[in-house]
Amino acid sequence: MFTTDHTVCTTARISVVVTEFHELGRGPSQADVELTDTGHGRVSQGRINDPIVVTGEAYLEFSVSTRESDRATYSPVGISFKESDGPGRDPLGHAAFPTRAFVARGNALQLSLFDANPERAEFKFDLVIRRSDGTLGVIDPRIRNNPIMK
Repeated sequence: MFTTDHTVCTTARISVVVTEFHELGRGPSQADVELTDTGHGRVSQGRINDPIVVTGEAYLEFSVSTRESDRATYSPVGISFKESDGPGRDPLGHAAFPTRAFVARGNALQLSLFDANPERAEFKFDLVIRRSDGTLGVIDPRIRNNPIMK
């Protein structure tokens, strides 16, 4: 059974490094998506850019940055989900990701999601990012919810 007390949940951190920015409407931007903190083992990733796999309730905290050669800065400004492994019970991820918040960390903005991990499902999601000049782009990584049944 899943808890409703989200304060006891762990936080996993995910780094998104923009490698090739594309303006909204010109296809997804390219990025290296890497899990940097597993949230006490509840979140995993095979290799960089592989799906993020969540096995239990966890907060997922996304930070967006760029390569050293890029003078622009990036911030997450929106997110949407679509279940990608067929017609499921949660096509837009509302049950799986009931809480979404933007958190200021110094000069950077981070996106924090609560992954309630209610059912086995894979989600494609669009992470909307804003470049420092105000231009919007999209990054499209994947999250796989793979709950451990007790």
